[in-house]
Amino acid sequence: MVITTDHPHRERAEQRRKFVPPSRLHLPDVPDRAEDALLDQLLYATADGCQDCRSMLLDRFAQDAGATHKLVDWACWIATEVYGGLPAELVDEAATADTLFRPSLTFCRLAAEYRARGRTSSGMYTAREPAQRREAADTAVTLVAGLQRCWTDFLYR
Repeated sequence: MVITTDHPHRERAEQRRKFVPPSRLHLPDVPDRAEDALLDQLLYATADGCQDCRSMLLDRFAQDAGATHKLVDWACWIATEVYGGLPAELVDEAATADTLFRPSLTFCRLAAEYRARGRTSSGMYTAREPAQRREAADTAVTLVAGLQRCWTDFLYR
């Protein structure tokens, strides 16, 4: 399912992109899906600062455990590459107090699992309520967009 708007996001976002969009990335243990285009749209809308599209797409993610799984693992993979591992500020709820970026509690718990095992499991997403999946997706895409703009300074500025 692709959500269309009367305005594009992809063209501008691709000019600034540092990361391969999720639709083109194969993550072990996370199957590729027809809905992966939604992941790209969410990244582009976030990078462009379009809150209307972002909100609409996050609402869609709240209903899709598989898409949220891929998005969170993608964000954790990128953060691991950028920082040489997931920093405490992304996995430890107490450590987030030292940053301007405040990852959600759900994201921290999923990221802690990713750090421990190198991935998260599908069951971790299906067991969560849609509101928790939405907040995890919101944190994940905000993290990737922030790293794209500010690189390692994103967590510590």
